[in-house]
Amino acid sequence: MRGRFLLGSNEDPAEGNIYADKSSLILDWLLRVGLSKESFSLREVAKEAGVSLGLVQRVFNILALKGFLQVEGVRTAKRFSFNKPKELLESWLEHYSIVKKCKIRTYASALSGKSEWFKALKKSGFDQNVVLALHSAAEALGLKNTNLEGLELYVLDPSVRAKLENALQLEPQERGYEVLLIEPYYKMLLKQNRKDGKEIGICPLILTFLDLYYFPLRGQEQAEFIAGRAPEMKRIYKSLKNK
Repeated sequence: MRGRFLLGSNEDPAEGNIYADKSSLILDWLLRVGLSKESFSLREVAKEAGVSLGLVQRVFNILALKGFLQVEGVRTAKRFSFNKPKELLESWLEHYSIVKKCKIRTYASALSGKSEWFKALKKSGFDQNVVLALHSAAEALGLKNTNLEGLELYVLDPSVRAKLENALQLEPQERGYEVLLIEPYYKMLLKQNRKDGKEIGICPLILTFLDLYYFPLRGQEQAEFIAGRAPEMKRIYKSLKNK
């Protein structure tokens, strides 16, 4: 069952290629790490972001043309600097919306609340196949600003969805939801940030912000709260309403 929030996308592929799955690792690096550096090289970014040198070069060429990156030097001696995080974040928001890019499924559950859902996930072993998303991620990050009590999960491996539905005793629900299962667009970003261990994974902060911003249920409110409270976001976000 496709969630009722899922919409089509009219994104121009040529314009949006720097906002694709693998490219997001570079954008995330710029907003988290690059912003604090005086300058950096292509090789440095490729190594730290975990992507190919060629991909960094292609993305940086476009970012430089857009005016988001400053370039000094030539050829292999090129150095880059980044001081336009707000503009990059705004551009990313223009090209990405969770309701347009992700398959979202809405459910009711026979289990009662998060305590039982988390116990069921742990017992089934599927806690290692999912990542907390949207409002659930905001709560886990200590940045919740709503009274919504549902559970939103990114499912890293779509092939386990049927078993996950069974473990959480889910039934498809058209209006509203108790549990939301999402097939991610930014798989690489989630996997890179997924730490092996006993605890359930949490969506990275910047992606949580992006996901919430266009989410229909109190999403922008929660996104702006995160932007105003989380130090990592405060230095980037200067009210997107005041451009």
